[in-house]
Amino acid sequence: MPKVTVVDPLGEVQHEFEVESGTKLLKALIDHEVDIVHTCGGNAECSTCRVTIHKGVPTKKTQAQQDLFDKLVKSGQPQFDHPAAFLSCQVVVEEDMTVGVREPFNSILHDSVGKDTEDRITPDPEWLDHEVPDWWGTE
Repeated sequence: MPKVTVVDPLGEVQHEFEVESGTKLLKALIDHEVDIVHTCGGNAECSTCRVTIHKGVPTKKTQAQQDLFDKLVKSGQPQFDHPAAFLSCQVVVEEDMTVGVREPFNSILHDSVGKDTEDRITPDPEWLDHEVPDWWGTE
């Protein structure tokens, strides 16, 4: 079973757990009580469940994520144009991963962390190839 390691912004390990291969990353994070906001409930409609994947970057991404990130970059948010930025609701855990949560819960900014998410990727994924540059540590 793949191991998911969650790190803080300084790289310190906050959580480690194993999940079944094929588990949606957001579902795994919620089930293991990781502090992550998921306002839209895991439907690629917001960007609150975004993560940076430091190890185990997927070679596939969803069209829904790509469309949302393109829109956000065009609106002046260049942080979404990064090869390791993903919506955790659009990632399937298939190998060991190390991830950093980008938006933990803040009661001033958020009404709640969000509702639970489905086990499957929604909307139905259209998969695109995702190229991970050599300079981003894949190990």
